[in-house]
Amino acid sequence: MPISSKRIIQLLKKQHGDFTAGDILNSISETRNKKKAVGNKKKKKPSCRDPERIESTLRELVSTGFLSRQKNRFRISRGFMVEGKLFLDRRGGLLSNGNGLEAVIKKEDIGHAHNNDIVSAEITDVRRGTLFAEIKKVLNRDKNCYFARIINRTRDIKVFRLIDTPGDVEVATDLNGPEPAPNDLVMIQIENGTIHGMPRCRIIALYSGDDEDGDFERIKIKYSLPGLHKNYPVYNESGFKILDSSKKRTDHRKLFTITIDGEDAKDFDDAVSLKKTGHGYELYVHIADVSSHVEKGGELDLEALSRGTSFYLGNRVIPMLPEVLSNDLCSLRAGVDRYAFTVVMKIDGDGSIKDYGFHRSVINVDRRLTYTSASGIIDGGGSAVLRKTLVEMERLAAVLKKKRMGEGRIDLNMPDEKVIYNGNRVSAIKFADRLSSHMIIEEFMLSANMVVSMALDRSGTPALYRIHEEMSPESLASLKKFLRLLNVKLTVGANLGESLQKAIESVIGKEYEQVVNLAILKSMMQAYYGAEPLGHFGLGFEDYTHFTSPIRRYPDLVVHRCLKSMIDGEKPPYPVDELQKIGEMNSDMERVAQRAERDLIKIKSCRLMQERIGEVFEVLVSGIARFGFFVTLIDMPIEGMVPLKSLSDDYYIAVEDEYTVTGRKTGKRYRLGDKIKARLTKVDLETLRIDFEPA
Repeated sequence: MPISSKRIIQLLKKQHGDFTAGDILNSISETRNKKKAVGNKKKKKPSCRDPERIESTLRELVSTGFLSRQKNRFRISRGFMVEGKLFLDRRGGLLSNGNGLEAVIKKEDIGHAHNNDIVSAEITDVRRGTLFAEIKKVLNRDKNCYFARIINRTRDIKVFRLIDTPGDVEVATDLNGPEPAPNDLVMIQIENGTIHGMPRCRIIALYSGDDEDGDFERIKIKYSLPGLHKNYPVYNESGFKILDSSKKRTDHRKLFTITIDGEDAKDFDDAVSLKKTGHGYELYVHIADVSSHVEKGGELDLEALSRGTSFYLGNRVIPMLPEVLSNDLCSLRAGVDRYAFTVVMKIDGDGSIKDYGFHRSVINVDRRLTYTSASGIIDGGGSAVLRKTLVEMERLAAVLKKKRMGEGRIDLNMPDEKVIYNGNRVSAIKFADRLSSHMIIEEFMLSANMVVSMALDRSGTPALYRIHEEMSPESLASLKKFLRLLNVKLTVGANLGESLQKAIESVIGKEYEQVVNLAILKSMMQAYYGAEPLGHFGLGFEDYTHFTSPIRRYPDLVVHRCLKSMIDGEKPPYPVDELQKIGEMNSDMERVAQRAERDLIKIKSCRLMQERIGEVFEVLVSGIARFGFFVTLIDMPIEGMVPLKSLSDDYYIAVEDEYTVTGRKTGKRYRLGDKIKARLTKVDLETLRIDFEPA
């Protein structure tokens, strides 16, 4: 039997200076000859495949940088230790050093490391280009706090299994401290040392099974979200001086200005004003002038960069900026003077933007409206002046939207979820209403973002852009195949966005409308931030950036600084390479925020459904997987799974690329888009799973 690559690496670690493949072969022979068995057994002969195995192992170690080669001589170019970030799943882990080097970590070689920890590991094997390693030391914990559930209790310890983290990680504490019940969740902190071979921990908080206060903390810990801001005394001092106080500001305090936001909003980024002119409209979009309060490179700026965004978790928020700014000094609250960055656009009756400009301003918001109250006024309530303004705004927004739809914008019909609370407890999850007032703010903000992007691009000022690339050919082919199953026509013309919109409109009112919209969404690329103006496919814009939400999105703050340098004729504040790094960081943090917000809704969905086990619901088949199919409730935006093992009347096979689950004997079929009745069978708050079976 030839020597293993693992054994070859063990021998390599003993080498000093230059060596050849022959030296390794000799070391193998010497080692084998020393191992004399009891009795008269002959010495082991080297395998004829040993030289080939040695050569291939050396080649692979040279290609990965662990060995250097000069003709037929080798030298260890660096030790066999590697540092990097650990990514775990149920089967084991993967270590990545961030420079392209990766190593597989077997489950038994993980030790006490956890997901996302920075670790030091020793290379133990290489096979077919894949490195294997064993973790030797945890250099830096990704986090020390976790949520866990008690799984065992002995005479002297309590054992917990971590939740919301890959792998079956167990930790232990002594019998002191709180005594959790089986359904309780505990927040634990990892401490130095071990106890009975498991990492030592201590309980820092305990939440009973029905205590919803722990839901927020659970998500915060799962995604390592930031805590409270430190105190910044400069913002608490009366007479705080803004950074660009010497710059001229246009006084818009006599201009009738409103904000339209959600009922519970506290951070008001944007306000709008509108004038009717002889040639159309003059639209003013006023955005909170955060860059006049937060110094580039300062302590708060670096903290905001690391957060990247505000995190909206149910009825709570983790703000990007401290509340003294986000809810007060920068927030465009009604009845108080506030500094703003204003975009003025001249728009004709067809929705074409004929001219635009930008300037620092001071405003005083006349009315703070909610989406609900604004729509009510449009429908006939409120004062005559306010109603006239809102009606004109709605009229302009409709014209802008119509024009953009004709230019290839994709308007998915996918209502957002709205979580309803009674105090801190969830009472319902509903589809959010889509009102005319939403369209007003959406179209006006899109207009401002577009013209800011155009101005920055044309001036050559380095800036951050919001990029959404066109659907890949592979995704488009898969989407067309799916739509054919539903007899939905997708004829791809010169403008793909226009073709997709026609498909969306063709299913309005049909049972599978939601599924078609979801399939189109999943087929698209994810939007991201970058330093190159590549356009926004979904919106149909050649130029697009994010400018309108600097209180809650760091890229918008960056764009404000870039735009100010342009209008002031000053040196751009950011080089392209720095913008690219900021874009990558903020794209990553945006994904984290999306996953965190999605998981909180999953937790609340589980809480609502756990009291309804056994009930039958109308559901839509919304996804196919090899282990079952996903269903979404018709009346609530709650998703669950029908596992294949619950289909007991036949042996069912899932064919993912045909979007079907079919019984082998009966031919009974469940297809994406089908409406069926399903019985709720299981709700698991730990794994966030909701299971159904056909009723």
